[in-house]
Amino acid sequence: MALTKVVLLCIQNKKQLTITHDQIYKHFSQYGQIEKILIFEKTQIWKVFLETKNKETAQNLIKLCNNNILNSDNSLRMQLYPSNLENVTFSDSNLAGKDYSKSKEKRDSYNSTDDEQTSVGSQGEQIPNINSTKNYQQNIQQSIYQYQQHLQQRLYEQQVLQMRLQTQSLDLQVPDYINTIVSTQWVEQFVQLGKLLQTQYLLQYQLIDNYINYIKQESANALSEIQNQQRQQQQLQQQLQINNLNQIYHIDQQEKSRVIVAKSFDDSVTSIDMLYNIFSIYGNIDKMVYQKDKSTLLVEYHLQKCADQCIEKLNNIVFQGQTLQITYSILQEITFLDELEELGLVEKTFYEERFIGSETTNRYKPKNSFIAASPNDTIFLMNLSNELLNINALQPLLETEIVDYKFYEDPKQKHSCALKFKTVEDAMLFLAKNHGKVMADRKILMTFSKKPM
Repeated sequence: MALTKVVLLCIQNKKQLTITHDQIYKHFSQYGQIEKILIFEKTQIWKVFLETKNKETAQNLIKLCNNNILNSDNSLRMQLYPSNLENVTFSDSNLAGKDYSKSKEKRDSYNSTDDEQTSVGSQGEQIPNINSTKNYQQNIQQSIYQYQQHLQQRLYEQQVLQMRLQTQSLDLQVPDYINTIVSTQWVEQFVQLGKLLQTQYLLQYQLIDNYINYIKQESANALSEIQNQQRQQQQLQQQLQINNLNQIYHIDQQEKSRVIVAKSFDDSVTSIDMLYNIFSIYGNIDKMVYQKDKSTLLVEYHLQKCADQCIEKLNNIVFQGQTLQITYSILQEITFLDELEELGLVEKTFYEERFIGSETTNRYKPKNSFIAASPNDTIFLMNLSNELLNINALQPLLETEIVDYKFYEDPKQKHSCALKFKTVEDAMLFLAKNHGKVMADRKILMTFSKKPM
């Protein structure tokens, strides 16, 4: 979608805490210039429009601030989305909106000055304002330029004085024929005058030479100061990024959720049905959202222990050549933004696929307590009919060679079978493609075997 300079901010606020425009501004203004803030919905999820200076700033906010928390309060979790709005408009009397482009609050709220502005990071550290730092460096560079101009002028004056000193030394050598023409007193006065001029030239030469050394030292000091400012700015930006990552990591580790985030899929060959077959092994699923263009999957399990089990068993597992990265989401539930899409405020991702679970799609009965096996090279097939109790009947499902197999006959005529593959990845792909398929009027159910062959 075409990104505008307006960003949609969603804040989870189940405790219904009071959130002010200034609190929102204080958090986001450290990442770029915020022009307007409009709070247009105050439910369990507050919805806010942020109008930034330009599209680049909006993109930067989405990149750096997504999944942050507000005011260091873990209950105020935030997500940002691109908006279709070109500008945020509201009347001056509208208390839901605030225009920061018309006030000096950008400086006053952080007690900064024109010469040195600072902002406050998410962990309370002070961060120099980037524009102020740039202006300061430009002033220093201008001073260096002026030093260079003075230096050239003084070097020229030094050369002129050098020539005058050489000429004056020649003038002090009075020719012999003049001694025969003028009196001795006149010659002595002439020599004294020449020595006086020579002394003045030498003194002036020394002053210029001292000033040249001063200019050179000041230029070196100014360059050193610029380099120190740049190093400090880089260190502060790196520290800010580390703090943001630590903050997100802290949330992921400390705040559990029924919603998990899984990343790193090969979207060219992976469908949401295949992902359901894998992730549903670890519990009944209420909702799923597969953003193919981002190779990201959101899964909302019915129970917290199912999400815990999924992360424990599937994180860092290789599937179709990609190592899966699975963590808890900052969301406690998946909320589809259909209403906002209908209003034209947010555009749905073109490659997004959705799944909504029900009793008919659940693998397990609600009261059943179970522990699913970790991915391994052996797949356990259940609910086989008599016609499928031989390996040739299952051959149409097999795309890769198996190492071993074993059939189990059930007295209740719901037979089962174990298939051992060469690798865990081959077994996972087989399960992802074939769980739930109907053969010989039976829906074949598959899971990882708790006792690999």
